[in-house]
Amino acid sequence: MVVTGTRATNRTVAESISPIDVLTKADLANSGASDLATALSTLLPSLDFPRPAISDGSDAVRAASLRGLSPDDVLVLVDGKRYHTSSMVNYLTTVGRGSAPVDFNSIPLSAIDHIEVLRDGAAAQYGSDAIAGVVNVILKHGGGAGTNEITVNGGGMSKGDGAENGVSGSFGVPLGGPEGSAPGWARLSWNYQNTMNTNRAENTDKASNLTPSNLNAQGIPYERYGDPAVKTYQALLAFGWDFSPNVELYGNANLSRRDVTSNGYYRAGGNYRNTTAIYPNGFLPQIVNHVDDGSLVLGVKGHTDSGWHWDASADLGVNHMVFDIANTLNINQYYTTLAETGVGYSPTYFNAGAFKTQQSVANIDLSKEYTPSFLPNPVTLAFGGEYRKDQYSVEAGDPNSYFFNPNTLQPSGSPYPGGSQVYPGAAPAVAGNFSRHSEAAYVDLETDLTSKLSAGVAARYEDYSDAGSTRSGKVSLRYQLTDTFALRTTASNGFRAPSLAQDNYESVVTSTNPTTGALQQSGTFRTSSPTAIALGAKPLTPEKSTNYGLGGVWQPTSDFSATLDLYQIRIWDQILYSDTLDVTPTPANGEVSGAQFFVNGATTRTRGADLILNQRFDLDAAGKLNLGLSGNYNKTDILEVSNPNFGRVSQGILTVATPRTKYVVYGDWLVQNFDLHANLTRYGSIVRLGTEEDGSGDQQFAARWLLDLAASYKLDAWTFTVGADNLTNQYPTKTALNNAVDDRADGLQYSPLSPFGFNGRYVYGKVAFTF
Repeated sequence: MVVTGTRATNRTVAESISPIDVLTKADLANSGASDLATALSTLLPSLDFPRPAISDGSDAVRAASLRGLSPDDVLVLVDGKRYHTSSMVNYLTTVGRGSAPVDFNSIPLSAIDHIEVLRDGAAAQYGSDAIAGVVNVILKHGGGAGTNEITVNGGGMSKGDGAENGVSGSFGVPLGGPEGSAPGWARLSWNYQNTMNTNRAENTDKASNLTPSNLNAQGIPYERYGDPAVKTYQALLAFGWDFSPNVELYGNANLSRRDVTSNGYYRAGGNYRNTTAIYPNGFLPQIVNHVDDGSLVLGVKGHTDSGWHWDASADLGVNHMVFDIANTLNINQYYTTLAETGVGYSPTYFNAGAFKTQQSVANIDLSKEYTPSFLPNPVTLAFGGEYRKDQYSVEAGDPNSYFFNPNTLQPSGSPYPGGSQVYPGAAPAVAGNFSRHSEAAYVDLETDLTSKLSAGVAARYEDYSDAGSTRSGKVSLRYQLTDTFALRTTASNGFRAPSLAQDNYESVVTSTNPTTGALQQSGTFRTSSPTAIALGAKPLTPEKSTNYGLGGVWQPTSDFSATLDLYQIRIWDQILYSDTLDVTPTPANGEVSGAQFFVNGATTRTRGADLILNQRFDLDAAGKLNLGLSGNYNKTDILEVSNPNFGRVSQGILTVATPRTKYVVYGDWLVQNFDLHANLTRYGSIVRLGTEEDGSGDQQFAARWLLDLAASYKLDAWTFTVGADNLTNQYPTKTALNNAVDDRADGLQYSPLSPFGFNGRYVYGKVAFTF
């Protein structure tokens, strides 16, 4: 039975009116991943999860894209309750640019029973963000012997870096009585992972730092370019208590902490941004993100003797992301203190500020099955309401992190750059607290009109205190043409309200005009700032969308199934992060030399298809064999650009930066105590568009096949697993020298757009104990 995309209680995957994927515990375990986003990317052809590097906070909170759309356009639920977004704004030229995505990796894998992925527009059912679809993470429930597990894992890259080790598990107990008859239960799941960084830069020889030019023999500077070092601490407590056969208290509390150390560009010893008094051989500045994430859900649900099902709940979600800057300096502060006191000084570790989001939600949901006299089957009537409050804050860094004296000049006459190198701190002028609230009401009807025709209708009204009101609706039909073949279709309109981060993120750097000596500012301005308004910014309005789907389900035997679903998604007023607008200072905008801000900037159309084939074989003494093929075709076109400050590079991220095709061929062979798993994934080609209108700076990256293998052996309560992801050690096409966006000239030889990263082969082992 599935619970996502329907409020009926008797829908199976095969009977679902909308396309749904169900990923089991075994699927997640066989992926070889220790984090949720990587597992989803391995298992779902329609989901893309790149691994950018030297991308500031985007290294710590990576964005996942469904059906090639913005990460903001997928709604994430945990046990059916809306999950909060992160506070990170992805402002660099990587997939998901401009988004403030959900941090999938704040949810421990060990707490997950299964995942339901609705590949269909569902704003009428769930509200904002559900344009591309819905990912519903279903937690493990209950407690008792045989349901508990501890897993120890370890692995590393075949290049010799990226070592990972960890321990995770889940332990549940009955509450209030013996197992089988206890009125309550509680389950604690945890995860600890320690992952070292990788480096795939062209010059990884630190000894080249000692040369005056900081170059190797090929003229390439030393860099550290790869996955960051990450320490992950997670704990999730889920619980339930039956007060009576008709009333249940339920909830969960999730706490997550990640310490992520990522890298910037290396500063050579003689670079003007360095002083040899502090770093004689130069320095590698690092961003240390402390990502604290927490959520709490508490609810009561039940049913009445007359058949009404009711559910009242409240949930709170918080994401807090600190930017500490290590192994760096403020060169302006050093030379300022040198001039004032004769002794130069700068800290080498800074707090550059923090960002925080908070979401509070209260829901009431009611449903009942009733049989009107004019219909042959029961109708599921569901309706309810929601109140949500969103909060977002920008916290200033310590004064050293944004210190800038415009009169501290280099020999060239230009001022030394201010602020902590690699990521200047947020000044008090950009700090602030912002909030909004929204109210929503929905109604949903679903029934089998005949023995062959099923139908569903949903409508929703939502009103935001800052972005106005929206209305959305959805119609779904499924017709069983034969005993083995059914057609299904959906049509809906939807919306996505601008996130508070998109409305209020601001990061401004102060410098001095080298010609006039006047102070000037550049960076991202929030849409409500006088500077942005003077440059044409307007209040953001919700994205509007339409979503059409047509699919077929074929199930000729109990061991074979096939589904094919076609879709078209059109989005108007898509919220985009503008390119930098070069500005001539005027009295209206002050001394602003460059500005970016968010705009409702484009109309896009996405067309695609999802194919899933599954076959099971019973081989008698030779065991059981499960085979499958899944694939996704996806093409996004920009139909209109309403803001000229959205150029080719940014347009390319929307249209060609994610694979147009992705296929997964998979198999599981279970024989006696052995389980052999194989995953062969083909990632289609992608393209990086450059700034040149004639396309001379564009580069296409070829398709790649990746093979993942894993073998498990079960001995009593123990399970031993060895595996290799990307067994054939595939890497993306290297970036070309004329690809200025991906910066091959500095030795960044792989594009951050790569849908499978650029680390190469990963080999791992696991030992699990069930009790």
